[in-house]
Amino acid sequence: MKLKSMPLLLLPALMMVLVGCGGDMGYPNDKSAVATGIYANVEQAIVDEPDWEYIGFTRTPVDFQQLMAEKSLCPSYPPLQPFFNYFIPSHTEGPKKWYLATCSETPVKVFVPAKALLKKDGIRVTTDEVAGGNEGATAVYDGHNVLSDVLVYFYPSVDVSLFFQHLTLLEQIQSLLDDSPLGLVLEAGTHIGYLKTPDAYGTDYHVIDFGVSDRQVDGGLTEYDDYWWDMLANPFDYFTEESKRSILDAYQPVYDRMVAEGNHPFTDIEDSRLNLNENGKIWGTWFKDDLPNGFEWATWASAWSVIHLTKTDDLQRETFWQYLEQHPGLSGLFIEANRLEPVGQPLYEDKPYGRSGYYLLSGDESSGIAKMEYYFSRGDGSQTQYVRFHVTYKSQNIFDDILTLEVFDSYETAKSNEFSDKAIRFRRSPCKTNNCG
Repeated sequence: MKLKSMPLLLLPALMMVLVGCGGDMGYPNDKSAVATGIYANVEQAIVDEPDWEYIGFTRTPVDFQQLMAEKSLCPSYPPLQPFFNYFIPSHTEGPKKWYLATCSETPVKVFVPAKALLKKDGIRVTTDEVAGGNEGATAVYDGHNVLSDVLVYFYPSVDVSLFFQHLTLLEQIQSLLDDSPLGLVLEAGTHIGYLKTPDAYGTDYHVIDFGVSDRQVDGGLTEYDDYWWDMLANPFDYFTEESKRSILDAYQPVYDRMVAEGNHPFTDIEDSRLNLNENGKIWGTWFKDDLPNGFEWATWASAWSVIHLTKTDDLQRETFWQYLEQHPGLSGLFIEANRLEPVGQPLYEDKPYGRSGYYLLSGDESSGIAKMEYYFSRGDGSQTQYVRFHVTYKSQNIFDDILTLEVFDSYETAKSNEFSDKAIRFRRSPCKTNNCG
């Protein structure tokens, strides 16, 4: 169906909430932002599919000049973590979205980057029953009533959707949506909330997730091209050329600093690779085979439920040079899920290292013995273990691959022993059967 919309009658006070005046809707330092004083339009949708011409993301979701400014930078949390990123144990499979962070005391506003439809079910508040959270809590921030820690989906086209997670949302957006039969249409640049982590979490930084899903994208990570994980794409690719340039210009000083430091493995925001899995080899993402669904919420990111190995050639050497010099022989990085206690058989005693260096000692990329050393190890061998591994593959279909791992205390023990009942099997697909969501 074609999407049509009708103007929403906004009270003056409501207009102040959504668009403010003067600098409230503008980005003083960002060329891709809405010009100061231009009011955003919010309309009620009367049918459920976009019919406007989609030309990409013409605005940026935050003022990147503000986000990358010196007073906004955090001591140990980068302002932008890229789409191509396999360094986060709670998202071992790769988050496949951007993390935007700030330590600024000045509020960082969040904007819709393209004209988009907000559907009736587009605002979602899901409480983390396992780890706890502050989802959907009401508060006042920057003079506005807000809802904390919210997930929001917008649809700029039939195929493309964009989403924010852990967003502090303007409560008036929710109110307008409640009053609209089918949803809302928001113009590019509409102020929707803030980059603000609830105080209840006790963090010394603020962070939100920003991601894109595209029905025309297939990452080849599962056998189903319509599986949600396969459709996640690099947000950078969806911005107009002018917006891309503004983002790169803002990011350059931060990138230069990471080059000087030399210990950052994933820093290229233009890298849009979807899949590092290699048929018959250990590299890429693996799911623990005794769990039926690697993305089941109750067991998601439990210890060793997902592991990922990135070979050194796929790391950003320009910003990782120092670590490579200090760790000669590094074959890659070994990341283990560690959000929850293990479900099923553990890979080894104690908690997962989470992040480790991976050093191939004998064999090849399909079968052999490797050393895994805690990424932040003191180098005295106290946080080092040895891994016997073997990839079994039957065909060119990568989903037939099975990885068997067993961890030993020494190289000699790993070399002299075959796999025992302590060995763990991993598969490529998140789903053990064809009927998991």
